[in-house]
Amino acid sequence: MFLPSDWWKVAAPEVWLPTASEMASLDFAATSSGVMPERVLIENAGRAVAHALYERYPNGRVLVLAGSGHNGADALVAGRTLHMWGREVEVVQCGSQFPDPNVHAGWEFNVLGPDLIAEALTRNDVVIDGILGTGLETAPREVQAAIIERVNEAQVSVVAVDGPSGIDFTTGRTPGSVIHAELTITFGWPKLGLLRFPARSCCGNIICVEIGFPPPTLLPRARAITASWAKELLGSRADNVHKGDAGYLTLIGGQSGMAGALILAAEAAIRAGVGIVRVVCDGANREIVQSTVPDAVFVDWGDLTAVREAVAWADAIAVGPGFGCDSDQAELLNDVLAVLSSPTVVDADALNLIEGDLSSLAPLSDKGMLLTPHPGEMGRLLGMSTTLVQEDPPAIARELARRTGATALLKGAPTWVAEPNGDLRVTSIVSPAFASAGMGDVLTGTCGAYLATGLSPVDAATAALAITALAVSTKLDPVGSSSRDIPAAVVEARASLLEVSPGAWPGVVMALPAARDGSAV
Repeated sequence: MFLPSDWWKVAAPEVWLPTASEMASLDFAATSSGVMPERVLIENAGRAVAHALYERYPNGRVLVLAGSGHNGADALVAGRTLHMWGREVEVVQCGSQFPDPNVHAGWEFNVLGPDLIAEALTRNDVVIDGILGTGLETAPREVQAAIIERVNEAQVSVVAVDGPSGIDFTTGRTPGSVIHAELTITFGWPKLGLLRFPARSCCGNIICVEIGFPPPTLLPRARAITASWAKELLGSRADNVHKGDAGYLTLIGGQSGMAGALILAAEAAIRAGVGIVRVVCDGANREIVQSTVPDAVFVDWGDLTAVREAVAWADAIAVGPGFGCDSDQAELLNDVLAVLSSPTVVDADALNLIEGDLSSLAPLSDKGMLLTPHPGEMGRLLGMSTTLVQEDPPAIARELARRTGATALLKGAPTWVAEPNGDLRVTSIVSPAFASAGMGDVLTGTCGAYLATGLSPVDAATAALAITALAVSTKLDPVGSSSRDIPAAVVEARASLLEVSPGAWPGVVMALPAARDGSAV
């Protein structure tokens, strides 16, 4: 199944991201209740793999790598189905025991031992990886590791069953040898670890297919941010809408010489559809701000009365882009926080001024607070190293949300949005185009715009991340694009939400293009 350029249109409104243990519980609940027999799930999964493989690789011999568990059984069903459709199929037993022979359904295969893997690879064109499944937390054992290394060295295409063998389906870590697939077919819902690096870079294209699981009774704690979800959140506007209905936003930042960050945020907010923007910044920036963003109202932050009026007037506040970190800015920030009565995005230098003193934020949580740090800023907020933040981003995002009562958006690939109750929302689109100065300022303005329209902090973050990711991934070149290009692309991205159709590919829950990490050159 090739991914066309409109792959982003394909996603169910609710795409859960279970951990390995959560997926095991969902599987057990489905089969133990009798709602969906285990053999039916295996049959549906295997046939889904066969369909996807045949569409992408319509010719050539197929080698099934069958481990002892469910993944091995799924892979055998895929191999059996392809054999029934006329493909030549061989099987290598990769575990200590062979999966349930009933999945053969009476069809005979040439079954080889693991010692013959090298020979088998020379005469087959496509490999179905069913060696290891969701339960892996440590490095593959010696036999499985040797098979994985052989496969990676061979000139074959690899389709992974549920996920590449060797990844941790919760953390995305690869503790030992790991399969490098061209295509991953995962079942029910994408597992959380598939969206995390380095596992994401081992998956190739990811296609999540529906195989008959009943609705989850105990929802996973993480959910993927998709275009479908953004479409639901943003809705559409009536023809007779007034600018007051579209929301008032006050943006605060832009010390002398740092107007660019605030201009990017203001332009993004306007393009995201906010009704009116007031820009509060250093008076030295008046000319460049008013000439660059003429539709914004300028407020000199040297006039404290005017600043307080702008804060009281707004439906939402966004503070931080180019704000500065000297004592005058610290005093201004404290004054702004003292009079806040509207939901607020706190970003960039405003976060750096708080640096470890989270007590100033706690009283504001009931007004609606969205904190948007990158890993370095997160480390300063929580008093830890950036390295430690990056070791377990979801846990760190949850910690900041818990300690402040705010929604915490930790930027990265993926980006994590944590609520104080521990629920997570996770971006599903990654791109090297995000590695450009000013991207965070654009996100701040977009979040602020959606807050001003009445969305909650977590929903504003969700919609802003979906729209900016869609703008970057579908409208801009991955390398060489500037953050200045994004605001206009945001308009196109929002308009394109009308094209989103979860039923575009029947049975497909989500489709994601291949991604690479820094080691995959």
